[in-house]
Amino acid sequence: MATLGKAALDAFLQTSSIVAILATVDRYGRPYQVPVWYEWDGTNLWIVSKPRAEYVVNLRRNAKVSVCIATQSLPYVRVLIQGRAALVDTAQDWWPMGYRMAERYLGEHEGHAYIDKTKHWKRVYIRVTPTIMKSWDGGASGHAWGRRYIETATSPPTRTG
Repeated sequence: MATLGKAALDAFLQTSSIVAILATVDRYGRPYQVPVWYEWDGTNLWIVSKPRAEYVVNLRRNAKVSVCIATQSLPYVRVLIQGRAALVDTAQDWWPMGYRMAERYLGEHEGHAYIDKTKHWKRVYIRVTPTIMKSWDGGASGHAWGRRYIETATSPPTRTG
């Protein structure tokens, strides 16, 4: 199967500057999608947001999320995450992650300038804990989806590759 192993998955999620698409559930039960910057720590996906953003309001009501991170050119690589989000108040401690994300997505000079300009804004961390991750490596020798389940009380049994 053309899936990413753990090392390749971590490398892809930690080094690419692809804007992720975060899907939440709105107050009417419909999908709500928004592009977001993210950071992957090897276990959880982290997003820094303004606390009054619509997707944060959605998460206060329903913690279920889906995230898509995909290249737009060959070789295609896709990672799909389904899981639960937790909101973590950051106070001032969002700055280190904010600087890392801004540098990753905007470059060092523009990224630092952006955070310096906005660091007084209140922020909240969104910690996405995956229950299901799917990856597809379009550069590998096949076109099959692979699925990796992560054991939780509400997820299906563990299955790899």
